[in-house]
Amino acid sequence: MAYSLRLMSDQAPLQGELQIQIMAALWRIESGTVEEVRMALPTRYRSAYNTVQTVLNRLNDRGLLRRHRRGSAYIYTPAISEADYLTRSIKQSLAGASSDARETALAQLIGSLDESELASLRKRAREVARRRGKS
Repeated sequence: MAYSLRLMSDQAPLQGELQIQIMAALWRIESGTVEEVRMALPTRYRSAYNTVQTVLNRLNDRGLLRRHRRGSAYIYTPAISEADYLTRSIKQSLAGASSDARETALAQLIGSLDESELASLRKRAREVARRRGKS
């Protein structure tokens, strides 16, 4: 699936648990109407139709979602992948920290991975380095 990439400054971080749960549902189901998204939410976050619709429209206005009409309904689709959103969020969080704090935070994250996760991370890091070399 192709995603448009905007600068993080255009896409403020997700605010509140319902926004987080709605984006997680859309990343999982890839696209859906208000009702499809509502039904994809965990039961405890399955708010009223109008509440979910309002949050979807706000996420669309902020550039995190796209929507298009299908008949009388809107179909909502993520405008950014979960991985890209997470990467940008982490970069934004680390940007204001000191070099020592950034290194310590990253080392703690990496240090908490098990061997299979580390092997997978090394493989992905090599892929990113290869792509960077081609640019």
